[in-house]
Amino acid sequence: MKIPKLIALDMDGTILNGEGRISPRTKAALAAAQDKGIYIVIATGRMYPSAMQHIKDAGIRSASIFYNGALIRDTGTDRTIYEQGLGVRLTAELLAFFKTHGWYVQIYSDDKLIVYDDTTEECKYYENICGQKAIALGSDFWTCGIDSSKMLGVAFDKDEFHKMFDEIRRVFGSRVYSATSWGAFVEIVNPAVNKAFALRRVCEHYGVSREDVVAFGDGSNDKEMIEWAGTGVAMGNSGELLKEAADIVAPPNTEDGAAVIMESILNI
Repeated sequence: MKIPKLIALDMDGTILNGEGRISPRTKAALAAAQDKGIYIVIATGRMYPSAMQHIKDAGIRSASIFYNGALIRDTGTDRTIYEQGLGVRLTAELLAFFKTHGWYVQIYSDDKLIVYDDTTEECKYYENICGQKAIALGSDFWTCGIDSSKMLGVAFDKDEFHKMFDEIRRVFGSRVYSATSWGAFVEIVNPAVNKAFALRRVCEHYGVSREDVVAFGDGSNDKEMIEWAGTGVAMGNSGELLKEAADIVAPPNTEDGAAVIMESILNI
């Protein structure tokens, strides 16, 4: 394989290990790639401030993708390159849908995590993952009039989780892009948004063709990106559908799988 000009990587389950950190080996591989002039682009569903903790720790300097593609921001200059929310009206419809079903949902606006109640198990679980404190609006949450960058439904019960995902797809159809992650999260963004669309925009920004892109991921929200890139890499901890869509299957994130493949590609 020829050396790529851009490497795009998901965060959770891909470059983050089982402890939720970027290992020294992975940091070294990322640094080596940047030293060779390769753009390192993070493509994550995480909110910007949550992802930036890890991006800064790894010394990544390129534009990166947040909220599953709803935001592209240059991590070196903090300049926003692209942003597309759900819109006030659709956000309101989705909030009403979740309230009717009694399901937990959270919204994101101006890089803030906003919830109805910040004492719930779902909220505390997510706060622990993202390292950010939620803002609780109480009853005003349901009529807040916010244009949410992304919405996230959470259900720990597997049956409820699948029911939530299926109902969102049935009721909203092509009006939203929805995907699952962590076996409990249903991620919802504008239908004009996904990681592949965002990665294409980043490549246009840098003048890189898709043939010169290697993309890594582990979740269903990575599938379009894996298929779009010149070379798609599924982590060993991915589901079978993603592995089938990929050109390469890496070892799992718990075994520095992304670093293993980068070392092989870069001959380091």
